[in-house]
Amino acid sequence: MNSNSITFFDEQPVFILDQCSGDILDVNDSAEECYGYSHGEFTSMNIDDLGTEKNRAEILGISSKGSTTEDKLHVHKTKQGKDRFVKFTSHSFNCNEMDAKLVVAHDVSYQIEEEKRRLSFPDIVGAKSNFPFAEIRWGSDLEIDSWSRQSSELFGWSEKEIKNMEMNINDFLIEEAHLIQSNLHEVIESKESHFSFETKVKTRKGESLICKWYNSLRYNKQGDLKYIHSLIVDVSDQRQSENLFRALSEESLVGVYLIQDGVFKYVNPRFSNIFGYEREDIIGMMSPFDLTHPEDVDLVKENLRRRIEGEEDSIEYEFRCTTKTDDVIDVSVYGARITYMGRPAVVGTLLDITENKETVRKYEASLNTFQDLFDSISDAIYIQDKDGRFLEVNQGAVDMYGYDESFFIGQTPEVLAAPGKVDLEETKKKVQKAINGTPQSFEWWGKRKNGEVFPKEVVVNPGTYFGEDAVITIARDITERYKAEEELRKNEEMFRQLFQNAPVPIALLDKRQEVRKVNDSFDNTFGYQTDEVRGLNIDNFLVPEDEREAARKVSNKIFSGETAFHTGKRVCKDGSLVDVLIYGVPVNVGEKTVAIFGIFVDITDRKKAEEKVKKSLKEKEVLLAEIHHRVKNNLAVITGLLELQAFNTTSEEATEVLTASQMRINSIALIHEKLYQNKNLSEISFDTYLQELTDVIVSSMKSEETDVSISIDADPIDFTISQAIPCGLILNELITNAYKHAFVNQEKGKININISNKDGQIYMTVKDNGIGISEEVSLDNPQSLGIKLIHTLSTQLEGESEFNRTGEGTEFTLQFKLKK
Repeated sequence: MNSNSITFFDEQPVFILDQCSGDILDVNDSAEECYGYSHGEFTSMNIDDLGTEKNRAEILGISSKGSTTEDKLHVHKTKQGKDRFVKFTSHSFNCNEMDAKLVVAHDVSYQIEEEKRRLSFPDIVGAKSNFPFAEIRWGSDLEIDSWSRQSSELFGWSEKEIKNMEMNINDFLIEEAHLIQSNLHEVIESKESHFSFETKVKTRKGESLICKWYNSLRYNKQGDLKYIHSLIVDVSDQRQSENLFRALSEESLVGVYLIQDGVFKYVNPRFSNIFGYEREDIIGMMSPFDLTHPEDVDLVKENLRRRIEGEEDSIEYEFRCTTKTDDVIDVSVYGARITYMGRPAVVGTLLDITENKETVRKYEASLNTFQDLFDSISDAIYIQDKDGRFLEVNQGAVDMYGYDESFFIGQTPEVLAAPGKVDLEETKKKVQKAINGTPQSFEWWGKRKNGEVFPKEVVVNPGTYFGEDAVITIARDITERYKAEEELRKNEEMFRQLFQNAPVPIALLDKRQEVRKVNDSFDNTFGYQTDEVRGLNIDNFLVPEDEREAARKVSNKIFSGETAFHTGKRVCKDGSLVDVLIYGVPVNVGEKTVAIFGIFVDITDRKKAEEKVKKSLKEKEVLLAEIHHRVKNNLAVITGLLELQAFNTTSEEATEVLTASQMRINSIALIHEKLYQNKNLSEISFDTYLQELTDVIVSSMKSEETDVSISIDADPIDFTISQAIPCGLILNELITNAYKHAFVNQEKGKININISNKDGQIYMTVKDNGIGISEEVSLDNPQSLGIKLIHTLSTQLEGESEFNRTGEGTEFTLQFKLKK
């Protein structure tokens, strides 16, 4: 037996009425709480004052056909004016020596409301709309005195059978009979008037039922127990429903809760797991606001109040909660108003949607990212339905055509087509093929808002849009590519004509040196056409065997990416040889050489002309060398004559003049000697010439009175004869003058000669450490033949010259431009 301190009279409003008049004689606390009237107000009222009886169908506003007396309900008004739909269960009994009736007003308001809403949320109480109470009166010895018709229906025995068989209460109880008797003795000793219990009983058919016993004890004036009046109800289905609901709740993947009087009366394991508490920490200990995030407490309070006070029967909403570990979670709750143990309560479910929220957040972020990506693509993208109408377009389409996005929606491609340049029927067919699963790709002509016509490349693929078949079209403006392709076609044609009509033979070779194509000049020169040599290695049929190694080296150089040229002979189709100048031009793609253009220039005539020129030049070189040799010999004869004359004259002045002339002629003869000895008959190495010239002068001018040394610092410079002779004569005059006049009364003398070439400018300096040149000597107004000669020769060289008088001797400088 399960003893419970809460009796039947605490669970439902109970009225004790006068059997005849219906006046209210007594009520329980639940009646006062549910209706809002005080005990004194109730005892002054008749039961009909609370409301009227109506048919259930009438209340629901449906057809009353087929209704029975069990469909009769009472519509009561509370003191606050609120409707209560109740079902009466009544039982007659004797109260204080008068006929009375006990009426239980079962609240079925929620059933009516549920039927109106056609909802199916489970009722944790599970009360029936009509309890068929069995009524038994029995004594302290458990013997049965009275047995009602409902008792016969519940247990299966008639009143006659009960009396004939002398059955007592223990005959019905399956278990816990001794506990019931023990509790009964305690109740009698304490003179209590009511007690209840719940236990299993057996029926005549041997079935097991769970029944709730509501017991009223009656005592005589001496305080002895007269009898026990029991109202018995079968709660088997209710307990089974409760057990089923509890089992489902305990195993539920969502939190289940019951809130009454501001605290949790029940939570299932999932509910406690969500928040990290034990169930006993929540049930009866916590309010919903203890688990609510501080910023959402007001929201939860308001929604709970509205349901408790009946403003809303049910509600579903989301808010934030705080777990035991202070983690903030998002939850979704559903709560419905019910009556639990005679008082309003809220029962519902709670679902942790934190991960869902995060998923939604990520989805929304992904959606935004997709939209950004959708709009960031420069190509136009359209989503079209099966009829070709635009459902959505990206920013690329807006930019491409110049229309607002709203212009496109609902339109077909026809509004974007360039008149006269698009086959719209063919376009529709391609869209339909894409709808049917075959992607399409084609070129199309569009017309912008500003009237500009342009080509575009279109790719159409099948897809879906909100579950409906659609096509996804990507369009790219190919105006620049179209222009480039057109320009490329022109260039290709120009190149083809240039290749084919070029006046020199050209062969296009692949990387294996096999012929791909030759032009008309190649045929005219070598006798081969493209069809005859295509695919052949060009060296195998065009290069003589003795030149193939050289040709291979040239080819390797070209395939390394360099342009190369080469001269040689090539074999014609008829076996004849042609002298050609060959240019190899690589065709590079990136860093790789993929082909070669071989360009051949027929130089047979030029070769013949070169041979003639070489032969003629050789003859002229021999002739020029002979001329230089003869000039040198003639100058030598003149020098000999001057020297002979000098020996035969008695005039010292004449001898000096003749000797000076002899020195000048020697300097010129020495140049001609060097020229005919040199391979290059037009230039001489002046540094070598200068050394030999000074040696000749020293040997001629050497004196016992003064020891003169000459120092030469000359860059290796090649002078033409037109500059070599003037320079040689100037140096001859300067050195011989220094010997004659610079070192008077000096035992030693020194002459420094420096010649340098700086970027084509020749700088010549001659300096001695003698007594210095006279102040009267001037190049601008020369008095002597030697100074005149120096001035004239400097002018001939187009140079600048001057004498500088230093503290020690004289310095002559000359600057002129080197000729080639």
